[in-house]
Amino acid sequence: MLCLEFAIPPLPQFVTVGHAIWSPGDRHFARTFGVYDLLLVKRGTLYMTEQGTEYEIGPGNLLVLEAGLPHVGHKACSENTEIYWVHFIHYGKPAHIRQEEISWPALLIKGTMEDEVPPSQQRLYMPKFAPVDVEALEPILREMNEIHSRLNTENALRLHVLLAGLMAQLQAECARLPQPEPAVRLARAAAAYLDAHWRQPFQLAGLEEELHFQADYITRCMKQHIGTTPLQYVLHLRLEEAKKLLGGTVLGMSEIAERVGIHDPNYLTRLFSARFGVTPGAYRRRLRQRGTAGTEELKD
Repeated sequence: MLCLEFAIPPLPQFVTVGHAIWSPGDRHFARTFGVYDLLLVKRGTLYMTEQGTEYEIGPGNLLVLEAGLPHVGHKACSENTEIYWVHFIHYGKPAHIRQEEISWPALLIKGTMEDEVPPSQQRLYMPKFAPVDVEALEPILREMNEIHSRLNTENALRLHVLLAGLMAQLQAECARLPQPEPAVRLARAAAAYLDAHWRQPFQLAGLEEELHFQADYITRCMKQHIGTTPLQYVLHLRLEEAKKLLGGTVLGMSEIAERVGIHDPNYLTRLFSARFGVTPGAYRRRLRQRGTAGTEELKD
């Protein structure tokens, strides 16, 4: 399945929504539109051409027409055709990517208490043209249409929230079909095992015994599909936990090291400094200084 990949933030922004039943003989007019046009057919068939590519959108199928590309109904409906549409905008041209090429388990940088901007750009995915779960999507589309018909200041924000929910459902469609290749499944299984055992001493032998593959092959699969080796994955989890403990407790480095499965606090300090560019002590002091400043602002 071909998916559209959008860089976020910002999320796509709502423009309008609609629902209609087209009669036999109706067809979409030609235009080049500055917004994305998401079309979902519940029954009947809609015939669309986008920049020379023909699509036959049957029951339970979705097509996303892209902003700036010419589209036209190349053939009239031959039966009553029920459709939903959603128009949205997003800045930046989307990439086209095959579903099996998306690295779903890839680690993302997490935000911290001291961040003032998002730590990294993420990605949102939706099918370009694919069968979808209409029963899951239709309640959202119905509510969007209902709100849009009686739009006012009080309920306007709800439309944007629902659009985000719709996007989440569509991304789930990308994640669901087709079944991932064996190497991807193995990488995910390895990550799941490490998620449950990262506090224990790191041993590749445990992965081999659990997954019944040699450690070299498991490492190659994780590196290719998650972007990190098993050891790097475990260290990432341990350092993220250390950050939480530094910010939320008064524990010393020796106890923090024990809690995250690193028994040498000096080694933890070196890892932390290399990963985040600041020593654990300086990180904790910075958090406390910001907390004190925030308290002073409240007193003013």
